[in-house]
Amino acid sequence: MQKVGVGVYYLDRMNILNLLKNENRVAGIEISDSVVRVAFFRLQKKKRLTSKTSTEEGKLVLIEEPIAANIIQDGIIVDVDLLGKTLGSIWKKAALDTNYAIIAIPDDKIYSRIFSFPKSVAETRLTEAMRLAIGYQLPMKTDDVYLDWERTTGTAGTNEILLSTIPRAVAEGYVQALEQAGIKTLALESHLAAIARAIKLTHGEMTLFSKKTPDGTTIFALKDRILRFSRTFPLRFVPEEQIPNEIKKIKSALATDTNEHIMEQDLLDATVCDEYAARAEITDPKSKWLVALGAAIRSKIPEGSDNLISLLPVGTEEAYSYQRATTFIVVMRNLIISVSLFFIVAYLATYLFMFSLSKNTTERITTLSASAVPPELAEKEGQISDINSLTETSATFLAQMPVWSNVLTELVARTPEGITISMFSGPFFNEKFSLTGVATNRMTLNNYKKILQDSPMLSEVELPLTNLEQKGEVPFAISFRLKDPGALYYTQVNKQEEKI
Repeated sequence: MQKVGVGVYYLDRMNILNLLKNENRVAGIEISDSVVRVAFFRLQKKKRLTSKTSTEEGKLVLIEEPIAANIIQDGIIVDVDLLGKTLGSIWKKAALDTNYAIIAIPDDKIYSRIFSFPKSVAETRLTEAMRLAIGYQLPMKTDDVYLDWERTTGTAGTNEILLSTIPRAVAEGYVQALEQAGIKTLALESHLAAIARAIKLTHGEMTLFSKKTPDGTTIFALKDRILRFSRTFPLRFVPEEQIPNEIKKIKSALATDTNEHIMEQDLLDATVCDEYAARAEITDPKSKWLVALGAAIRSKIPEGSDNLISLLPVGTEEAYSYQRATTFIVVMRNLIISVSLFFIVAYLATYLFMFSLSKNTTERITTLSASAVPPELAEKEGQISDINSLTETSATFLAQMPVWSNVLTELVARTPEGITISMFSGPFFNEKFSLTGVATNRMTLNNYKKILQDSPMLSEVELPLTNLEQKGEVPFAISFRLKDPGALYYTQVNKQEEKI
């Protein structure tokens, strides 16, 4: 799967247990103009009576919730904040043990087309041929859209590639709303792509469907689970009574172009594929669950093997890796901060206890100065001596505790838009750190190097010159050192704060 156009992909927290287990449970979500539907395969453990072992059986959870009619119009989010709050409420009510999802959105603003190339075009040259075709045949500027493509089965004499595009502003609106809801988007696709995955079709035959929405009608053709044709007719341009005539025209044109018999079926009468047809959870009409179920079926593809179209700045397999890497950094930062706070609190509690004990002891010594020293006082002196020893040990431990969060905060603050970090490595404070990732272009990468060189905390910033022929999506590896590693230890940080 190829990506054109790179945006800033959001960072968020991940379930720590999933991170440690290297396992992600993913839901399928359908977002429409008036309803949100969720499909999720939840693992259930059933214990056998005759054995101590257990088996896992997937239960299909289906959720349907209406949304306000003024949130989405013609496939575009009108109120991002309201959609985010609505999705967050639905997600909280669903109580699913995941925050990852494959999202299927209305296809009003999604453009799809199949490109054919001769079999003589070698595999290694298909990408180059596809980029040339996009440059000359795409009816929009590539800078204004996110686009992606995937290989189809093709024919005996041709290689076929399915391309889909979406305006950047439209895609980013959905991502922002999902981010506000706490949902991590691993892939963004159209309703039609999800339907093709879940609907029951006759193998080898092309079927023409019509899908009605409050804003219009989409007519599309599927064959062998591949979207072969789609066209959306907005209601304000094509009245509903003219749709049957448009269907006849499209059916006739497809039959002429493909030299095939075209079947016709109302989407409301369609059902799910045989693999899921027997599921009791899928209520009638089964056609209403096709989109959410299709997205959930995609979620079952193993991590790293999803090469299907995703209309995001990064591909699906990259989204998995990126989320895991960034989450690891966040978890480590929070862990270090938590440990540091624990010892600070312990130190303050010990100090206050010592101060209180010392004050009380002084008062008692003053009061009993004329009396003989009782055994209880000697015992208190022994306790004070033990506390002093504990305090010295705590201070020694804190002096050896580096404050990692200062380094991470400095890097996050100096990473501009257009830079995507995929890995951060820092074995020891007195050794070299390294950052690897992808820059939108060479100018952004050079500017990033200058920003790091201007940091009062960093030194010896090095950026090897590689991939000079690559203008966009430039991979890089930057190394640097800390100017004063010792200044990041707890005692030094305290001294700097005292000066301030």
